[in-house]
Formats: sequence, structure tokens, C-alpha cells
Amino acid sequence: METPQERRDRRRAEKRQAIRTAAVKIALDQGLEAATVEAISAAADISPRTFFNYFSVKEEALVMEPLWRPEEFTGLLAARPDDEPAFESLKAVARILAARVGPIWADARLFGELRRRHPELAAKVRAADETKLMEDVFAAVRDRPGVSGKLHARLLVIGTFGATISAVQEAAESGGSVEELLEEALTLLENGL
Repeated sequence: METPQERRDRRRAEKRQAIRTAAVKIALDQGLEAATVEAISAAADISPRTFFNYFSVKEEALVMEPLWRPEEFTGLLAARPDDEPAFESLKAVARILAARVGPIWADARLFGELRRRHPELAAKVRAADETKLMEDVFAAVRDRPGVSGKLHARLLVIGTFGATISAVQEAAESGGSVEELLEEALTLLENGL
């Protein structure tokens, strides 16, 4: 059962995603110039003032948020038992993140099309030092039991989240269960494909 804070966070995330989806649909249907704060707000059934409670500029609403954030990942990983093997910990974290990602994956195609038409949008809101963020994730995995070094950590992270994204995408396309497809993908990965 959700706590009141979890419920607020979920509702806020849903509203943020609804605003983003409205913004992207306007930009795709009517052009980037038509995606004003006022037009986005009207389409999302909010006031322009409310828009600014969620985004500081319209460009933020036109770019899909990362499917997961490094600090979220490292926090979930840190919550796992210290003696748990790295791949088991990664699988547990992947299950949590996949459950969150599934509902927004359908919108990913819209964002992908907008990014294809307007690649400059991603550059405007991209983190300045993405490499540093990923290094923090790799370092968190490198410290887990059974990890033999930096390359092993990188392969575990990239492989696990590649399997996660593949399962979520397959579920969106086929209507299958994210959970079942993720288990299948992780088993394939664990068995060496």
C-alpha cells in the first residue's frame, strides 16, 4: 500500500508526464513554434502558472526524462544486502525500475520522433557531465561481491539495463507482461545469451 508521500510523488510524476505528452503532441502536430507554454497548458488542462511548478522552460517539457536516474539506481543498489552477488542485486533493481518504466514507454515513440525532427532539443537540457554520473553507477556496482573490476561492472550495468529496456519495449509492442519478459531477458543474459 502506498504511503501518502508515495501517492503524492506518483501523482506528481503522472501530471508531469501528462504535460510532457501534451507538449510533444503539439510540437509534432503543429510544429515546435506552436508548443508555447500557453498551448501546452491548455492541452494538459492546467494553468501556465502550474506549468512552471513542473518545468522551468518549455524545452524541458519537450524532452523525455531518463528512464532512471543514477542517484536512484545507486540508492536502490545500496539498499540491497551487502553480501548479495552483484548480478542478483542488479536484477532486483531492474525489476523495480522496469515496473516504473512500463507505463511511460508508450510515450517514448512520440519523444523519439520529436528528437529525430529536432535533435537540438536534447542538447539544450542534457546534463553537463553524463560521464561522471555513469561513473558513479559503475563504481557502486564495482564494490559489490563478485565483481572483478571496472570492465566487469560496466558490462553488468549495461547488460542488465539493456535487458530491462528490451523487455519493456517488447511488452509495449506485444502487450506481454513486463515482469515475465524481464525475467526471460535476465535469464538469457545470465546464461550468456
